[in-house]
Amino acid sequence: MRDVKWQNGDICLDSAGRAEVLSAHDAEFQRALIRMTARRGSFIYDRELGADCGGISGELILKKYDQAFTEALAPYENTFARAVEQTEDGVRAEITVNGETKTEEVRHYGEL
Repeated sequence: MRDVKWQNGDICLDSAGRAEVLSAHDAEFQRALIRMTARRGSFIYDRELGADCGGISGELILKKYDQAFTEALAPYENTFARAVEQTEDGVRAEITVNGETKTEEVRHYGEL
């Protein structure tokens, strides 16, 4: 599996103006991050894609994010995430794919 690199909601371009292509390994992490940042139900071709993080607040906020991430990543084997810290725009999460873990900030962009 290969994909183009997305960052802050936009396709990343190289110095020649071409879309940057991710390796299969990095594409799997990006795929998980997209499911975690997209608002569930906003993608017209797959209403199940995304996380239901709208309105998460109050006590146990990290556990609520954990639950939303678990639901969003359920279609993928060996892929899960854990919210570790609340940030100004969302949360910092540890994303694990096939036993390897990366830490990313998860922001919610809304519509896809």
